[in-house]
Amino acid sequence: MSRNAVLFLILLALIVGGISWYQYRYYRTPVVIPNNESHQIMLGTAHKDDIPAIEEPAYESVASADVYLNDAGYGMVVEVGSRARFYPFQILVWHEVVNDTFNGRDLLVTFDPLTYTSVVYDRTDTFGVSGKIWNSNTLLYDHTTESLWSQLRGEAIEGELAGTKLARVPLKVMTWATYKIEYPYGQVLSRETGFDRDYTQDPYDGYDETAAIWFALEQEDPRLAPKSLVFGVQRQGTTLVFPVDTLEEFDTIQAIIEESDVLVPSYWFAWAAMYPDSQIYSPNE
Repeated sequence: MSRNAVLFLILLALIVGGISWYQYRYYRTPVVIPNNESHQIMLGTAHKDDIPAIEEPAYESVASADVYLNDAGYGMVVEVGSRARFYPFQILVWHEVVNDTFNGRDLLVTFDPLTYTSVVYDRTDTFGVSGKIWNSNTLLYDHTTESLWSQLRGEAIEGELAGTKLARVPLKVMTWATYKIEYPYGQVLSRETGFDRDYTQDPYDGYDETAAIWFALEQEDPRLAPKSLVFGVQRQGTTLVFPVDTLEEFDTIQAIIEESDVLVPSYWFAWAAMYPDSQIYSPNE
């Protein structure tokens, strides 16, 4: 190999290494927000709305959606009055936010694939995906003040509305196979979102099967494996966690808590980072 070829390869390696270092610094280096709590916020995407929220959701019938939805795939079910809607994770994984109005009720439907957290809130504004991450959980932003909101907590952690909380709305998490049996005349969030996405694919495929956590946590709790699926509930000033693998049936959880409480599905590492004083339910206690 000639000397010029060797020099070219060295130069190419330096350029590639420089680009890689820049990408790492740009996307993974924490940015400390200068507020009282000094949250360690990281960049997940280059710009806000790189993950586009669904602003004008359309809906289709169970029969129409059954053409492409996976029977074993999960989604969240929201009921307002006598009507029900199914929001497939197959779609939400690409958008994370749906600004919905359902039976006259303005809802913020959210799903975070990093923490497997699905939460629905009442809203008085529309929201987007900021591209920023806190405790490996996506941060949303409202379109009026651009304050940053924790998707899991439903609380603004930075900006004009810091400290403001959204009210949670009850939801169910179930498979598509279950939904189409229990709600044969229900609505389904349509894949006609206005964006070009392959809703049969998962851009986070395999993430739930590894121990890796892509973004930093301010606190870790070893009581459960990081990606243990849990249901969290806040009740009378106490936060309780129900590990799914300790319960034979999800109905067991419903028998323990009051109807007014709202269960939030999540991975343990995220819930523990957000609610470090959580108590863990044991069926033997």
